[in-house]
Amino acid sequence: MAINPITGAVNTQTLAPRKESGPASGALDRDAFMQLLVAELRNQDPLNPMESREMVSQLSELTGVEKLTEIGQSLQILGAETAGIASMQTASLVGKTVTASGKSLYLDPIGPAETSFTLNGRAEGVTVSIRNAAGREVRTLELGDTYPGTHGIFWDGNEGDGNRADPGLYSIDVTAVDAAGLPVATSSEVVGVVNSVSYDNGYPELQIGSSSIPLSNIISIAE
Repeated sequence: MAINPITGAVNTQTLAPRKESGPASGALDRDAFMQLLVAELRNQDPLNPMESREMVSQLSELTGVEKLTEIGQSLQILGAETAGIASMQTASLVGKTVTASGKSLYLDPIGPAETSFTLNGRAEGVTVSIRNAAGREVRTLELGDTYPGTHGIFWDGNEGDGNRADPGLYSIDVTAVDAAGLPVATSSEVVGVVNSVSYDNGYPELQIGSSSIPLSNIISIAE
């Protein structure tokens, strides 16, 4: 350990603790701090001793480091527990029918496809455009005069020429106008049975057919 005989300064490179296996990194930081502080007290210049105010300041720094380390460890534990609880709750949605906001529709190899939309005002005409994954419009549904509220969309699965559309994911676009020809606000919804829960994007998403629905998009849940 190198000490300046005039100033009492301590060479921190000599006092740095050796790296070895044992306590966690937070404990090593605390030990290193204490070693430096004790060495400084032992080797201080008698003519210019450390002031009590400086001592209190350094001890306060040590206390702050320990508290932050404890808080960080507690937050990690709390985060792990919360994630576990959320995963269990999300998994319980498998097999249930949910309604969620979205603009997708899944067509099975056989049978129709159904979803719904919400109309914010009375509309004289409502048009539903169904497009495939390539963006091509395969079917247009005209619903006519429609009152405000939630309404179902029933697609028999056929294209405009009467042929059966390929199974897969389709997008829907709902437009509505009132008697004056002005647009009426609408919102699309996805209705279906939850097949599984995915965490591929780092957060839970419900799998409804080939659609991935974030939990934040869920509107209602039914058995």
